[in-house]
Amino acid sequence: MQVKVIKGDQGSGKTRQLQAIQAELKTRGIEVPIIIGQQFTTPYFLNLISDQVLRGATHFLADDCTQFQIKAVQELALHGRTARLPFNFVAHLVHQA
Repeated sequence: MQVKVIKGDQGSGKTRQLQAIQAELKTRGIEVPIIIGQQFTTPYFLNLISDQVLRGATHFLADDCTQFQIKAVQELALHGRTARLPFNFVAHLVHQA
């Protein structure tokens, strides 16, 4: 599992960058919704990622992620083999401004 964190100040284009990733994936036939991280607790957020992996998804897109969520996903990625997460799964996370 790979974790790509997009950081920047408010109005710096982080969400547009995430939307561009979503659009690029769509051109490849991969439909991926953008999740709003701050709407979920960290444990539930991790469950959303696990659910996507179980469904065979290769990407996870999330905007407005808390520092706790990002750290938890990075920890999950460190233990990817024991957590049975595929290496080709990529989580794109936008840090809250």
